[in-house]
Amino acid sequence: MTRDGRKTRAVLGDLARLVAPMDVLYQVGNLIYRRSLRYTLLTAGIAVIGVLADLLNLPGLTIGQAIMLPLIVGGVAFVGGFTMKLIPRMISTRLLTVAQACGLNLMEDYRKSAAGEHIEALWERVFVHECRLRLDAGLDVMGARDDAPSGGEALASARKRFVTRARRALASHLPQTRQMHQTGLDLRYFEDWRDGAYLDRSDTKLVEQFTGNLTLLAARRQAGLAGPGAMTRFWPARLAGRFWFFVITRCVAIEVGQAIERLNRRYDTDMFGAQSLLWPGEEDQAWLAEFDGGREAVLDHRRRIVKRIFGPDLQTAHAVLDHMLRCPIILAGELRIRYDAEYCCGRLHGCDAVADLKAAGAVSRDVRSAERFAESAARDMDVFDRLITLHRGGLLQPDRALACRAVRIALHTGRKKLRRALGGDIRPDMSAEQFERHLAPLVDAAADDARTYTHRLVAVRMHHELARLAREDYRKLIAALAYDDPQPGPRS
Repeated sequence: MTRDGRKTRAVLGDLARLVAPMDVLYQVGNLIYRRSLRYTLLTAGIAVIGVLADLLNLPGLTIGQAIMLPLIVGGVAFVGGFTMKLIPRMISTRLLTVAQACGLNLMEDYRKSAAGEHIEALWERVFVHECRLRLDAGLDVMGARDDAPSGGEALASARKRFVTRARRALASHLPQTRQMHQTGLDLRYFEDWRDGAYLDRSDTKLVEQFTGNLTLLAARRQAGLAGPGAMTRFWPARLAGRFWFFVITRCVAIEVGQAIERLNRRYDTDMFGAQSLLWPGEEDQAWLAEFDGGREAVLDHRRRIVKRIFGPDLQTAHAVLDHMLRCPIILAGELRIRYDAEYCCGRLHGCDAVADLKAAGAVSRDVRSAERFAESAARDMDVFDRLITLHRGGLLQPDRALACRAVRIALHTGRKKLRRALGGDIRPDMSAEQFERHLAPLVDAAADDARTYTHRLVAVRMHHELARLAREDYRKLIAALAYDDPQPGPRS
C-alpha cells in the first residue's frame, strides 16, 4: 500500500495516464541518442572480427565494409535518436507555449473570482479568533466596539467590517505593507496565493511561502521545524509532491494547448483559450453560442482532458490531486500544531487539529502521531496554566489576553527545552524558585513581545487555511469540469 492507502497498481495507473506517446518517443530517442557511441563501438568490434575472418578465408567483411558498417550504424543511431528526441520536444514545447499564451496562467482569475468565499473562510477560521480575543480584551477591533457594545453584536459588526475592508484591500493594488497598515488586515499571504493559477505551473505559492517566507521561517525555527534534521521525514513526500506537480501541470498544459489548436482550427477563429476549457460555466456564455456546436465541442474536449489526466471517476481524481496537494497541507498542519497552542490543545472554537489532519488525507501513522502530540501538549498546557495562575496571575486578566496567548505559545514551543532544563516532566508543584529560574524568563519575554507572537500566529493560521482552501477548491473545480458535480456554479 502507498501513503494514501491506495494500491501500488492504482498509483501506477495514475502515472500511466500522464505519460503521453510523445514522452515515450522522446525517451526512446534519448536512449538511442545517448547510446549511439556504444552501438558504434560494438559494431566496430564485430567489423574487426569480420575482417579477421576474411583474412582467414572465412566468410567475413572487407576492409571497406568494416569501415562503413560502424559508421552507418552509429550515424543512424545518432541521427535517428536525435530526431526522435527533438521532434517530440519541439511539439510539446510548442503546445506548452500555446497553452501559456492562450491564458492557462490566467486561471488565477478563477481563483480570484471566489474572493467572497475565500474571505468568508478566512474570517471563520482565522480572523474571527483574533477579533473575539481583542473584544474580550477590551481592544478596538475595526471600530466594532463603538458600533455594538455587546459581545455577539460586536463580533457580527466586526465580521461585516472585516469583509468590507478585505474587499477594499484586494481592490486597492497598494504595496502590501502599506495596505496592511491602512486596513488593519494582513492579507499578504492570501494575495500571494491568489497569484497562482489552477492547474498551471505558477501555482507554487504555498510551497514558496513555507520554504522562504521570513515570518513563517521564524515560526518554524521557534517550533523546531526548521533545518535539514527537522525536515528529514518530510523529504520523500516533498520530492514526490514536486514530481507529481510537474508531471500533472505539464500534461494539462500539453492537452489544453492541443485542444485550443483544434477548436480554433475547427471554427477558423482565435477566440478559444485555456479559460474556455477550464472555467466551469464558460460553455454557457453568449459568445460561444455564435459557434455552431461550440458548446458541445468545448465540453467534449474538457471532459476528455480532465478524465485523461485525473481518471474515470471523482474518487480517482481526488487521489490524483492529493498526489500534488497533500504535502503542502500536511506541512502547514504540522507547523500549526507545533506553533498554535490553542489549535493543538483543542481550545480553538470550531477548529480541531486531528480532524483537519484526517480531512487532509494524512495516513494513520501521522494521525496517531498528531494525536499523541496533541494529548501531551494539552497535559502540559494545563500544567502551564496552573503555574501561570500561581506565579503570574495578572496574565489571566481579560486586558492581558494577547500577552497570555503569547506566553502559551512560548511555553508550547519550548516544552522540550524546558523538560531538559528541569531534568524530567514539567510539574504543577514547581517551586517559586524553580519557576523564576526556568520559566519566568520565557514567560516574561513572551508577554512583553505579544505583538510579534500575534503576527507569527496569524501568518501560521493563514498559511494553513490557504493550504486547506487550495485542496478544497481544486476538488470543486475538477468535479465541475468533468464529473457532473453541481456544487460550484459558473463564476462571473
